[in-house]
Amino acid sequence: MKRFLAFFAGGVILVLAALGWYLWIPGTVPSGQAPLVFLSSNNFHQLQTEFNEAPGNVRIVLLLSPT
Repeated sequence: MKRFLAFFAGGVILVLAALGWYLWIPGTVPSGQAPLVFLSSNNFHQLQTEFNEAPGNVRIVLLLSPT
């Protein structure tokens, strides 16, 4: 029983470490592409400006909600 609990605790720690790494390590983009930006009310004008600068191109805005 102790061995099972040790493996279970080790697995939980491993999953939490992987989740932490995934959430806190910044993503990367291919060369030539603009860096990733976290959208907020402070920088929303930047998105609006870049969106409006390309009227001849296909533009897609995808908003995802966790609910």
